[in-house]
Amino acid sequence: MAQTIRFAIFVLSACCAGLAFLTLHSFWAWAAPITIVIAGSLLAEYAFGRLVPPEEKQHDLEDRVRNPPT
Repeated sequence: MAQTIRFAIFVLSACCAGLAFLTLHSFWAWAAPITIVIAGSLLAEYAFGRLVPPEEKQHDLEDRVRNPPT
């Protein structure tokens, strides 16, 4: 469940960033989406840390060690 919430928050922030990019027509067209994605990623990780039980957190860390992102 915590993985799903983390993914949903990230997708929502990505959609908001895309919408901001399409509606703004200035310097903010680049700065706002980047800021929104970074804030969304931080919020997603914070929510995951608060919602996940310790066993699932351990499993997630082990999975990241076995399968590092490329």
